[in-house]
Formats: sequence, structure tokens, C-alpha cells
Amino acid sequence: MKKIKLLSMRIQNFKGCKDRTIEFEDKTRISGANATGKTTIFDAFTFLLFNRDSLGNTDFDIRPLDADGKMIDNIEISVKARISVDNDEYELKKVQKQKWVKKRGTDTREFQGNVNEFEINGYPKSQKDFKDFISGIVDEDVFNMITNPNAFNALAWKKQREILMKFVGSFSDVEIAEGLDEKYAKLIPELKIASTEDILKKYTKAKIIFNKDMIEIPARIDEVSKQLVIADLPALEVEKTAKEVALQKVEDEIFGGAGKLEEINKKREEILNLKFHISEIQNEENQKLFDKSKIVRDNLNARDRELSNVKREIGNLSDEIKAVHNKYEAQEREKDRLLVEWRSEKAKTFPEFVPLDPLPERATICPTCGRELAEDVKKKILDDYEARVEAHQNKYSEDKAKFEEARAKKLEQIEKDGKEAAASRDKLKANEAELHKKMDKLNIQLADTQKKYDDAKAELDKYPTKADISENAEYKATNEKISALEKEIEEMSAESTGKTELEAKKAVLKDEIAEIAGKIMAADNTKVKERIAELEAEQKVVGQKLAEQEQMIDLVEDFIRSKMNMISQKINEMFKIVSFKLFDVQINGGIKETCECTVNGVPLSSLNNGHRIVAGLDIIHSLSNLYEVSCPIFVDNAESINDFNVPKMDAQMIHLTVTDDKELKVESEDK
Repeated sequence: MKKIKLLSMRIQNFKGCKDRTIEFEDKTRISGANATGKTTIFDAFTFLLFNRDSLGNTDFDIRPLDADGKMIDNIEISVKARISVDNDEYELKKVQKQKWVKKRGTDTREFQGNVNEFEINGYPKSQKDFKDFISGIVDEDVFNMITNPNAFNALAWKKQREILMKFVGSFSDVEIAEGLDEKYAKLIPELKIASTEDILKKYTKAKIIFNKDMIEIPARIDEVSKQLVIADLPALEVEKTAKEVALQKVEDEIFGGAGKLEEINKKREEILNLKFHISEIQNEENQKLFDKSKIVRDNLNARDRELSNVKREIGNLSDEIKAVHNKYEAQEREKDRLLVEWRSEKAKTFPEFVPLDPLPERATICPTCGRELAEDVKKKILDDYEARVEAHQNKYSEDKAKFEEARAKKLEQIEKDGKEAAASRDKLKANEAELHKKMDKLNIQLADTQKKYDDAKAELDKYPTKADISENAEYKATNEKISALEKEIEEMSAESTGKTELEAKKAVLKDEIAEIAGKIMAADNTKVKERIAELEAEQKVVGQKLAEQEQMIDLVEDFIRSKMNMISQKINEMFKIVSFKLFDVQINGGIKETCECTVNGVPLSSLNNGHRIVAGLDIIHSLSNLYEVSCPIFVDNAESINDFNVPKMDAQMIHLTVTDDKELKVESEDK
């Protein structure tokens, strides 16, 4: 980690500070009453580095004021600081001057703005070179966040969230789903080509369409149901038969004669009763056929259930195999990635040692008079050079040792991770092989179950839909009786009496029979019922598809919640005191992004000033580790905190404390 310290600072004519030099230790306490210049020191430091005050403002007044509150012109404002970056020290200086130009033809001078001049180690620098030098040491935004406990929480929540997500790193939704739970396996193919937001849109759109169908289908069923003709078919058949018997009687009367009419009518009634008996025989045989086929039909239904169960097991096992295989491939990719990383790390070498430039020959000659310097001065110059050479060599050796140690640790960790990935891969491969064996058994079971189902269906197909009674003895005998009676009636109907009246009655009966036959034909609801059955089947399919859309929506939302919880947990593990609420669950169950800092569940805005500072220091500690840089931390209103609740900080601490002292006091608090 890069460590930046503020060693000393001289401030001249900056705000209310006329001329002051401050020496800083690892822990420095600057105290005094309000308006004695504590915050001015912090402002001067940020002005020097980034041309802004400690709150981040670039438009602020730094020129001192006179007794009347007016800016004092024609004086230079200067801030000079000595800082250390790891083992190197630098002296930075910034001077602001006013630019006055005399107006032509007058003695009046006109102010035309401020001019800034910059120095590094006494060498003049352009504004660009100075800015590039500072940015090479530390990024301006990072500096602001890790020097002021209030800075991070003053950012917009979206910016805070963006920074916090860097703690997690970049992982695709596919990788997250593979690592979370097997139940997300069916979601992975979709995550490979679309975001969770797009997947939700897809299934929500489909759900709306199926919902619409679920509303419309019952209305369509109701409309078709209105076409059903409600009629008592048995009664119509009986009425039709009675009319036909009456018609036959009339015809008999027409051809037979009135004397034999009574006897003919008795025979017709006997024929009618015999036909009813034939219907009873047919119904009885149909019932026997139904009872017999019911056993076969029940067997077929049982086989159908067995077949469905086996197919469902195969489907579930197929999903499980896919999930395990995806995890296997993920571990294989991780192993390959680690191998590439190991080779890359192994190939790294520390730069060759570059000695310091030799001491110039004129280093011991006075630049003014050209004579050799005094022996004691020459000795000091040579001793300083030898000390610098030794320090340079020692630093190179230390840096190389640190590099070798860090590389060895990283290689060791990569090897460990690689072995774990390979072991996990092999375990998954073995698991997948076992699952394939199980699948082979299920496929054998499927073939056997399918054969049993086909055999049961073939057995059921052997049964006719209506019983054949043509060889039934009782049916034959009854039919013979009917034929004999019909022949007798035909013989008895030799003559006709009242023919004209009977012909009229015959015509009426024929019309009535035709009308009844029309009603019977109209009462055939077969096609209407078939259409209703089609709509009901469609309703079941739509209902199933609607349930599937809802299941996928629930699965995606559950994945988002699991993913968000995982991210929140990983981020909050980086902090010791604060936690961040990164997601809000809405009333409808959806997820909304947010970023709210809390301490023990209490929002930061509800804490007192001391606890807010402590929370800010905890954030700085984690951000410093994230960006691998430590900077001086200026704690304003430090009187609000106590040593016991301040987290251990690996950074230079500068406490700005309000006291009753009228003069500013600078004290070292190093123990």
C-alpha cells in the first residue's frame, strides 16, 4: 500500500493565516476556539494539491481581509508543504499572485485575475506538470474520499453505490447463478443471452397475453354452450314410436277394414312391447361390454400415469445433469484461468538494479569562484553521496525482497485455488457420470413402461363401442315374433273403410312424425360438445402456460434477491462498523437499487456527529485498502470522538479540535 504523509507546511497570507509553519507527526492535534484557523490548514493543503477547499469547492476565497472586511490586494498567497510518499520526500509549493495591468493613457491599473506559480523541490513547474505529478501520486477523487470522514457520505447515492461495487469485482449473472443454487439451472440459458430485466419483461409480456386468454376462453365456452339444444330424447323417441304405431294402425285400417281393426291394434301394441324388449336386451349387453372394457380402461389409465411419472423423472434428471455439467465447465474454466494467471505471475521479474549516477566531477568545486571546496565541505558532500548510494542499494534490496515474497505468496495462493478448482471439477465429473448411469436405467424403464402402455391401449381398442346382439337367442326369438305379427297384420288388412277420412289422418300423423324426427335430429349436440371440449382443453393448456410464466417470474425475482443479498454481504464484509443497505424490496416484491449507510441498523443521518465521524473513518479504512493508498486524514470536530471507539487507522491522523484556546495550538499525540 502506498503511504502518503504530510511532514510540514508553511502557510502565508492564506485566508486569516498571515505566516505559520506547522510540523506534523503521525498523530497531530490542532486545537483552538472557532475561527482560529483549524479548517484553514486543511483548506490550504487541498488548495495546494488540487486548487479546491476541503469540502471540494473550487470557487472559494483565499485572499485575506482587512479590518473592514475587504480583500487585501498586492500580496502573494503562498502554501508550501513537505510530503513523503513511501520513502521519498517532496517539497511542493504554490504561489498565487494578482495580475494588474496599467490602462493605456492613464495611471490607473486594472485587475485582470490571479496567476498561480508552482514548484516541486525548488524547480519551477507549469500548472499541467504540477497537476500530472500530483495525479501520479494519488487520484484527486480518491484523495478527497480518504482524507475527510464526511466526504464519501456526501456523494450522491448512485456514486457511492458505484464505488462500493468495486469491492465485489465483476461477475456475470451466469457465474453467480452457477454458484448460488441448483434451482437456478433452468435460468442459466436465458442469462447467457439476456439480462434479468429483459427476462422479466419477456415473461411478464407472455403472462399478460395468457391472462387475457384465461379471461376470454370461459366467455367463449359460455357462448358455444348457448348452442346446446336441451331436449328429452327418450321421450321424443317414445312419442315418435307411438306416432308410428298410430300411423301403422291407420294404414291397417285403410288396407284392412274396420271389423278387424281391434285385433290389429292389439297386435301392434304387442309389436311395440316387443321392440321395447329388444331395446332392453341391447342396453343390458351394452352395460356388460362397458363393465368388461372398464377393467381394461382402468389398466390403461394406470399405465399412462406410470409413463408420465417416468418421463417427469427423466426431465428432472436431465435438468440436474445440465446443472452439474455447467458447474463442471465453470470449474474447468476457472482452472484454466488460474493456470494462465500462474504462468503470468511466474514470468514476472524484478527490474535490474540501476545504480545512482556518479557524483559529478564539479560537485566539490565552488560554482561561484571555481575553487576546490574546503575539505570538511567536500567530505560532507562525499559522505552524503555514499549515504545516498547505500540507501538506494538498500531500498532496491528491500523492494526486491518484498516483490519476491509477494510473488511467492500469490503463486502459492493460485496453486491452492487451482487444486481446489481441479478437485471440484473431478468431483462434479464423477457426479455427472453417476447421473448418466441413473439416466440409462430410467431410459430402460421408459421403454418398458411405454410397451406396457401400448399393449394396454391395443387391448382396449379390441372392444367395440356398441354390443353385437345379432346372435343373442332372446333377441332372435323376439325378432321372429315381431316378423310373424307384422305378417299377420298385413294379411288381416285386406280391405279399407272410410278411406278418405283415414287418408287425412295418415297425412297428419306423417307430418307429426316428421316434426318429431326434426327435433331429434336438432337435439344432436355432438359437434357443440366437441367444440366445448376443445375450448376446455385449450383453457387447461393456457392455464399451465400461465403457471409456467409465473414460475419463471418468481424464479428470476428470487435470483435477483439472492444475487443482491450475496453482493450486500460481500460488500459489508469489507467494513467493521458500518453496513450499507443496497436494495429495497418494494410492495409488489420487486427490487429497487439504493445506497444507505447504517450503523447497527440506524441510518447515518440519525447518528450524532461523533458516531458519524467514526463511521466515516471505518469507510476510509476500507477505501484505503481498496485503492491501496493511505493519505493524511483530517478529522474536523474531533472533540466529538473518543479514543476507545475510533477504529485503528493505518494512516496519518490530524485532529482539528474545538477548545477554549484563543490561539491555535499544534501538539503531537504520538505515543
